[in-house]
Amino acid sequence: MATGVYQPIVPWSPEIYARGTTPLLEKASQTFKKGAPLVSNAGYFEEAGSSPSTIAYIAAENAHNAASDGLKEILAWRIVAGDVFEISCEDAHAVTDYLANWGLVKDATTGFWYADSGNTADQVTFLKPVKTPQLGVVGDTKYRALFEFQTANIAGA
Repeated sequence: MATGVYQPIVPWSPEIYARGTTPLLEKASQTFKKGAPLVSNAGYFEEAGSSPSTIAYIAAENAHNAASDGLKEILAWRIVAGDVFEISCEDAHAVTDYLANWGLVKDATTGFWYADSGNTADQVTFLKPVKTPQLGVVGDTKYRALFEFQTANIAGA
């Protein structure tokens, strides 16, 4: 069994890359990392709080930590129903993972978001692991997998 490391949430579907990123007005004092789920707050975008119920975008770059609301723009990928994203997994890989609902959690040490089968917010559905020479087999932890956001958890869907 192997152990990976947390990495940013990134698009896997070619359609997401074809749509490109959207510039959004960044809320002041944001320090999130690429891959963070973003939500709107009074017209400015900020990192989602713990177990967010709806998410609109995934950050395509690190935050700028601007002094004022709207002083900087953050590039982000819009989440659309049916899009597939690659996300790090907290749990040891098991055959029962397929099509199960998982929640998103932020790692306090690295600042990266990951999927956790024990989180009941259930924002994403597990599709399959991304196999690499080192990770992606039953028993591995912190491996990468493909997930689809549940339509009920996509803001504006």
